[in-house]
Amino acid sequence: MRNIKVDLALGLAGAAALCVMFGSITPASADNVPPGITFWSGAFTGQTVNYADPSTSCTTLPFTVHAELNNTSKYIQVYTTTDCTGPALTIPPTDIHNFTSFDARSFRVTG
Repeated sequence: MRNIKVDLALGLAGAAALCVMFGSITPASADNVPPGITFWSGAFTGQTVNYADPSTSCTTLPFTVHAELNNTSKYIQVYTTTDCTGPALTIPPTDIHNFTSFDARSFRVTG
């Protein structure tokens, strides 16, 4: 049978190791988020593209999009067509969202 002092020492050593390990992890911050709007081809996976200063005119996306991070103060609409017509989703400012059942092919800033 092990000694209680040995168990206590091993437990404290493990706790100290965890403190050192977690103390070295840098938390996520707003500095790590790119400006503008970022799109992904999958649900935050696959191809990615960022538009740092999105336009109010129609922008055709280089691939079909299924997720976004809107790091702007503007509303953005994404469309199933390449010419910003037809069905659209409205993305609010500072939003992160995936929409795997909606194939976005173009977008524009709406407000």
